[in-house]
Amino acid sequence: MRRGGSHYNHSARWAVAFGLFGAPRAGASIAFALATLAITGDPADGALVLAAMTTTQLLGAVPVARLGRHADTISFFKSLILIRTVAMLGCAAACGTGAPLPILVGAAATAGLVQGAAFGHLRNAANYLVEPSKMMKALGFGAMATDVTFVVTPILAATIGSISPSFAVVAIAALGAVPAFILPRIPHLPVARSSEHAGKMTKPGVLLWLGCACSGAAAISAIEVGAVSIALHFGFQPERGAMFIGILCTASLLGSIFMSVRNQKFSNQQVVAMLLLMIAGTALIAFQHSAAASLIGCVLAGVVAAPLGAHFSMEINTLVSPKMRPEVFSLLKTSTSIGTILASMAIGWTSVPFTLSFAVGFLILALSAVLFWHWTTNRTIRLNWLSLPKTWHP
Repeated sequence: MRRGGSHYNHSARWAVAFGLFGAPRAGASIAFALATLAITGDPADGALVLAAMTTTQLLGAVPVARLGRHADTISFFKSLILIRTVAMLGCAAACGTGAPLPILVGAAATAGLVQGAAFGHLRNAANYLVEPSKMMKALGFGAMATDVTFVVTPILAATIGSISPSFAVVAIAALGAVPAFILPRIPHLPVARSSEHAGKMTKPGVLLWLGCACSGAAAISAIEVGAVSIALHFGFQPERGAMFIGILCTASLLGSIFMSVRNQKFSNQQVVAMLLLMIAGTALIAFQHSAAASLIGCVLAGVVAAPLGAHFSMEINTLVSPKMRPEVFSLLKTSTSIGTILASMAIGWTSVPFTLSFAVGFLILALSAVLFWHWTTNRTIRLNWLSLPKTWHP
């Protein structure tokens, strides 16, 4: 009983830490826009600061995660959070003192450099803090906490930023530092030895689930970024675009709750069905037939987003050695970020319907790869079974 209570406590603390981890990124768009407004007088320069943070996150995710390969994963995560927090406070200081824009950009880039690696080690920590039988429940609660963080943090940043832009940056930095304090230490956490074989990070199965994560992120991001354009297409006021994002986020939250209550790994058939639902939902929005159809599309795509993300994470977790997991989880974060970037760039260069259609095609490609993977895996298992020596009984 005592052991179970300890596991429950660790699981809950990990889920909260997982949710709050994204606070700096969730509030960065508003906080940086307000900061550059104070420094240069142009809030659009905040996009440059955010781009610097995102770029270094992509570049540093795997290399920085690799530095912690032979370290205690939780301790290494906390050290990365310390670096990110100090860098974010540097952003606040640059804003408060009116420092040149390049200093603000450099501080944000430093914060981004460790962000992807920190995510990888945080996700890996769940393997030591959460009972295997409760992993889907913990991932569901973590997804719920993340959804809440991404809803509340921008509002918090905007509210505090109306008083002082530098205080807004401090606020999101402080929220992002909380995981380092609430994540429990494990007295006998195993540390990978230098002599251990790491294995390959680019196995076909790993690449499959990374591609699926990228395609799902591209579809969800296309809906979020294109929400205002979708609202304008149907003759609504621009602010009504929040309606589509709100429905999408609510459906995602319901999917997280369902996953937590169910607390079971999804079967191959269920994964295929969820991918089909995301394809159907994204296609409904891409067709722009009616506002009602687009809202239904938001529900279909949103409700399976978190369960699919958890499944991809679980599959990757089983395909690589413990030594490689932080790096691969960092690569998973990179994959979803690339999906978001591709969707944002496509909307800027083309149109929302084209981008959503591209996302549908990307998802269909991912579904085809999953079906082929399941077919080849089942065929290999069947052939191995048939090749086993049979014992004849009279």
